[in-house]
Amino acid sequence: MEETIHTGMDPRTIGLEEHEIVELVKCYIQDKRNRVNGKFRLVSYQVRRLSEEPVGYLGDHYLLDVNLREKMVHYTPEEEENYAEEEYISFFLKVIPENVPKLAEYIKEMGCFRKEILLYKHVIPRLQDVMIGTKPFVPTAYFTKDERMIVFENLKTEGYSIVEGTKNLLDFEHLKVALQAVAKLHASSLILEERSKTAIPKIFVGYLNENAYVDNDDHVRKVNLENAIQVLCEMIKRIDEYASSDKLDEILRKVPDLVRKIYDYSKPSSVYRNVLNHGDLWCNNVMFRYEMIPTTVEGCIDSEGHLVEGRKASTDREEQAEAAEADTDVTAKHPFVPNGERRRRKRSSIKKPNPCEVLNLGNWSAPGGARPSSCILIDFQIARYAPPAYDVLSLLTSTTTRAFRKRYLEELLDAYYDALQAELDWFQRDIREVFSNGFESYRASCDQYQLAGLVDSVLYRHVTMLPMELVARCREEHRLPGTVGSQFQIGPQSAKMDICLEAWTQFDEYRHFMTDMLSDLVDKYILKV
Repeated sequence: MEETIHTGMDPRTIGLEEHEIVELVKCYIQDKRNRVNGKFRLVSYQVRRLSEEPVGYLGDHYLLDVNLREKMVHYTPEEEENYAEEEYISFFLKVIPENVPKLAEYIKEMGCFRKEILLYKHVIPRLQDVMIGTKPFVPTAYFTKDERMIVFENLKTEGYSIVEGTKNLLDFEHLKVALQAVAKLHASSLILEERSKTAIPKIFVGYLNENAYVDNDDHVRKVNLENAIQVLCEMIKRIDEYASSDKLDEILRKVPDLVRKIYDYSKPSSVYRNVLNHGDLWCNNVMFRYEMIPTTVEGCIDSEGHLVEGRKASTDREEQAEAAEADTDVTAKHPFVPNGERRRRKRSSIKKPNPCEVLNLGNWSAPGGARPSSCILIDFQIARYAPPAYDVLSLLTSTTTRAFRKRYLEELLDAYYDALQAELDWFQRDIREVFSNGFESYRASCDQYQLAGLVDSVLYRHVTMLPMELVARCREEHRLPGTVGSQFQIGPQSAKMDICLEAWTQFDEYRHFMTDMLSDLVDKYILKV
């Protein structure tokens, strides 16, 4: 979320009234400071575009700047102005792009905003309550309006940012931290189900209806998927390895049915335990906060690249376990506990991370530099109820290359399992309640959902990886991102017009990324090499 200076706008231009700003600021103060009756006076406010170029594909994005002054007892407004300090608060707004009617219509038919608003109003607060006292893993929404606007805390002010300059890829260390946030999301839904004795879809009826892969001939997403299949086949024809192969016809014949398997994958499993899935995990939907790497001998890397043993960083669960032990010591000395009996928590079983582990992108690991310490998952517009492996494999496929996965996939899958086990340990729950045979069942689910993660990544990323200039052009022409032809035209001729093929021809980075994913799909699941 790169902030730039923009001319301020009146919030009413995007449908936000002053009394609504007062309401959302009250919610923010209550949440952040636990002050139900905090009284304040709005001094000024304005809305700015987050960026001159489109930042997302299913919404317009703004920043709301609010200056306020706390009301002082027995002071006149004039005296307050002289003596009370002003405070600045920043909010992040997501709004349906009503100035692009075709896109707005598409979003409404897909139900993106409706789903996200329902989740942020009713589901996510319950999950946050379950995980209270730990590092945040999802943002807080302070205001929603109809089915067209959501106002969040501005995570930039809390030190979170999207990884930039890495060609939409994440390295090993970022992925480990992201998987810990994914494990928190999944664990929170599991614990909520255990406490409610009810499955998430029955607690929140209709909230998680599938809206990305809808196998209905009249639905816009069915049209999108069939068009995407044609576009992907056109791309495969342009990959030298397959263009000259005598198996090209076989490949093109098998790709459509392979891609359509996503309809079954996106349904709740009857074999594996299901959890609340984020549904769209890629580099733009994970934000990281960083901590400095020590420059002292403790926990550092020597000149030959070897780890010098020292104090290692700990997870937030381990930190709380240590705090719980300290609390227990205090309780022993002071047996009277007004809020009831304190229960000793089991120590986390998650492996402590190496604070100076060499990363695979850039120079994150240099002593005195920064390393990712926590992650927040954003954008829940296509969340679903499915096994954990679906989310895990989607994240690990959409943010890495085939060569990277060949080297690190096994270790990263282990990292997720350890993270989920740590979360469940904290609640004194056995991971075999999720995976019947423990690690063996988990890895079986990963094997089954590896294709789901790959197909999911191919279908989403061929649009979300489009260069911003092409996305901007689609919006200017009032067309859906990812196509310059009619969204209802399906077939080879409309596919050849698709803007994704224009990106393939003009942008090397886009072509290399799509070639890598499509080659993995073809080689592993069609040619089986």
